[in-house]
Amino acid sequence: MTTLITPPPAPLTAAPAPLATPGLYLTFLGAEQATLDGQTLKLRRRFCEILVILATNPNGVTGGQLSAALYGEWSDTQNQAVEVHRLSKLIGLSSKPYRLVPVVGADFLHVQDLLMEGRIREAAQLYRGELLPLSDAPAVTEYREYLHESVRQAALLSGELEPLWTLVARFPDDLELIEALGERLPAGDVRRGMVQARMRLAQRRLCAS
Repeated sequence: MTTLITPPPAPLTAAPAPLATPGLYLTFLGAEQATLDGQTLKLRRRFCEILVILATNPNGVTGGQLSAALYGEWSDTQNQAVEVHRLSKLIGLSSKPYRLVPVVGADFLHVQDLLMEGRIREAAQLYRGELLPLSDAPAVTEYREYLHESVRQAALLSGELEPLWTLVARFPDDLELIEALGERLPAGDVRRGMVQARMRLAQRRLCAS
């Protein structure tokens, strides 16, 4: 079954800058944190998954679409409706279709905007971890994989050293990133020894797994 979230088309103009003080801000890269008007919210993982789906679909989703995005082919509209009702007590939601009422900003949306603007160094710095790494909701899993690979490929193709250093530090078992970093360093650079050591450690972990 095709999941709900799909990569956006390339913009004809630069993506807009993120809002400075959104009413709702989601920090879901390697974390599960949210604030509403400056106040920290305590959210269950299912609430976080619903928020990812709504944040990446600003025009709204139907109940059936939301259920499929959360549960896949084992769609459970009744349970999804209960979860949405509970979440609506914390965060304003509209229905038919489901939409977020407060202005929303998110670290994962900001990373996407930075990539679309070609600001690879800033995107790599903001990409502190994968999106809701413990989530198994189909739409979240698909978007997580898409965003992760987008950041990786941007760093590999950018020709810059800093994005690679940043990503290798956060994903030390990614052999392709480590190899690219080693190839990009000039001959005689003392940091090549650090990269070779990291490569050996990554290979050792790979063999042990």
